[in-house]
Amino acid sequence: MLEEKKLMTIEDYKAKIDENGFIEYPIFHDPDQLLSGFIEFENTDIDLKIYLNKLILCRSFYGTYTAWYSDVKWFTKNFYSRFSNDIIKPELTNAIREAAEMISGEEIFTKGIIATTFMFGIIEFYAKSKLGFRPMDYDFFDKKGKREYIQQLDVQNKNADLTIKSAFEQLQLKELPISIALNEIDAFTASRLTSVGIASENWTVHGIPERLNLARNPMLHGETHSFHSIGDYLLMLYSLFRLYDEKELTGSINNFLEK
Repeated sequence: MLEEKKLMTIEDYKAKIDENGFIEYPIFHDPDQLLSGFIEFENTDIDLKIYLNKLILCRSFYGTYTAWYSDVKWFTKNFYSRFSNDIIKPELTNAIREAAEMISGEEIFTKGIIATTFMFGIIEFYAKSKLGFRPMDYDFFDKKGKREYIQQLDVQNKNADLTIKSAFEQLQLKELPISIALNEIDAFTASRLTSVGIASENWTVHGIPERLNLARNPMLHGETHSFHSIGDYLLMLYSLFRLYDEKELTGSINNFLEK
């Protein structure tokens, strides 16, 4: 019988980077410092996948350009090639997988634009679902019913729908694992950019809600139809949501089986 291969844990990874002299957050961009150079994605456990997902969101998307882009492509290629289902809305599984392939492909100004526009909606839905949004519980035209979850939130206008920006702002006020992770990413970005005198304004807004809003609004309203690296950014955000859902689901199943 073949021995089952042990999955790499965060502890194993930490030992490996110490051994290799790998710096997670170098000051200057060294194109040879790649995670993909010493990690086999398929042999990592769920906690390490989450750790690497957050690391790449911090490491590759903190500035005005995409650093260590090869690691972004390595992670998204491996994650979406193994993507088997969307836990919240399984009927969207094939569409999400196809969108990931389109964004990761070579036709960035055709298929990439179409898929990026679609993924904005997916990311916004995921954020709202964590806040309690359950659109299938109400008639499509029952705006009052579909906005019931907003009554529990700290927003000024409880009769208006949330935007992608306000949804993420509200989500990041929660104590959910995904909320904590998003806040950790924002804290790193703000610290890194502020330390070199880059203010949160114009093209270099620091927070995830502002970054999403910066790209989403002009694309939605026809002011522009593409935005540098935003498709990859959305794919990395979606995988982070999905990995936390997978971890929660697996934990619930294990708890049930142990009873």
